[in-house]
Amino acid sequence: MINLADQNVKKLIDALHKYVERKSKNLSSSDHDNYVKENRVIKILCEDKSLAPRVCAEEMNDRYGTDLNGEDIINILKANRLSYQAKRAELMTWAEEIVNAIVKVIETRKQKDYEDFITLRNKNILTRDNERYKLQERIACLMFYVRCPELDSGTDAATIEKFGNAYMKHFLYDLSDFIKNIFVKNRIGNRNDKKNSSQDKIEMLENMLNRSDLLLKDLQDEFEARINQSHQDDMIEFFSHLNSEKYGCLLDAVLNVRNGVKQLLRKGVQLPPEIGGLLILVERFAQFIHDSEINPILRPGSVRDMKLDEVESCDYEGSPFADANDVKHVKVLSPGWVYKNKDVQISRPRLQEVKDDSKESAPLG
Repeated sequence: MINLADQNVKKLIDALHKYVERKSKNLSSSDHDNYVKENRVIKILCEDKSLAPRVCAEEMNDRYGTDLNGEDIINILKANRLSYQAKRAELMTWAEEIVNAIVKVIETRKQKDYEDFITLRNKNILTRDNERYKLQERIACLMFYVRCPELDSGTDAATIEKFGNAYMKHFLYDLSDFIKNIFVKNRIGNRNDKKNSSQDKIEMLENMLNRSDLLLKDLQDEFEARINQSHQDDMIEFFSHLNSEKYGCLLDAVLNVRNGVKQLLRKGVQLPPEIGGLLILVERFAQFIHDSEINPILRPGSVRDMKLDEVESCDYEGSPFADANDVKHVKVLSPGWVYKNKDVQISRPRLQEVKDDSKESAPLG
C-alpha cells in the first residue's frame, strides 16, 4: 500500500503532474481525437483483459457517452494490432507486472528492485509477426493510473488519454528517472548528500536532454505512421464502397466472373470473341485488387460446417444456434475481404444455412 503521507510520494505525484502538464501544452486537438477513444478502450481492458468486445463497448458507452458496438471495438483493437486475445493478454500482464515493480521500488527503495523494474521495462513484447509492439509503453502508462489511482494529482490520468505512443514512451522513461532520483538515490545518498546532489542533478538534466532529442524522432516516426494509417483507412473505405450493395458488390462480382470463366475454360467451352475485351477488363481489375493486397477470406460458393464462434464474425442467414457446440451447414454467398495482414476487415463473409450434405473445400490459403 503506497503511503500518500510520505514526502517522497508527494514529490513523485508533483513531478508527474508537472511533466504531464508540460507535455499536454504541445498537443493539438487532432491529437486528442486520434488517441482518446483508443486509450479509453485500453484502460477498460486494463481493468479486465478478458472483456469481450461487446462488453467493452457497453462500458465505453456507459462511462463516456459514446455510441459504440462490439464491431467498433474490434476495429480499434485491429488498428492497434490487439485483436488477438492471447497477445493482448500478454501485453496486459506485462503492464501489470510493470506497475507492481514500480510500487515495490516505492515501498522498498532498494537498488536491486529498481534494476528489476528497468529490466522488465525494457522487455520486448512481440507481435505475431515478431515485431515489437509500439504501444507497449502506452499500455503500461495507462495501466499505471488504473492500478495506482492514488498517484493521480486529480487530472493526470485524464490528460494522458490524449497521448500517443511517443509521449507515453517518454512518460514511462521519465517516471523511471523520477523513481530513481526520489526513492533510490535519496536512500543511498543520505550518507553523503552534498557530494552526490550536484552529480544527480547533472545526470538527470543530461538524461532529459537526450530524451528530448529521442522524443522528437519518435514523434516524427509516429506522425509518419499516422499518415500511413490514414492512407490505409482511405484505401479500406474505397474498397468497402466497391463491395457494398449500392455498387453491386463489385469485389464479389469480379471474383465470381473470374472463377466462372476458369471453370468454363477447363470444361472446354469456347467463349465468344466479342466478350474478350470484357474478360481482359475483369482480369485486370482482379489483378488490381490482388496488387492492392485485398484478399478474400472464404471460398465463394463453398459449403461447410461451422460453429457459433466461427459464424459470429460473419453475416449469417439461418436458424439460430442452440449452443456453442451446435454445428450448421452453411454456404458462402459472399467470401468477405481483408486487407494485407488479415487484421483489417473490409467486408464480412455472408453465409446462408443449407440443408443438403454437399461440401466443398474451405478457406482460401
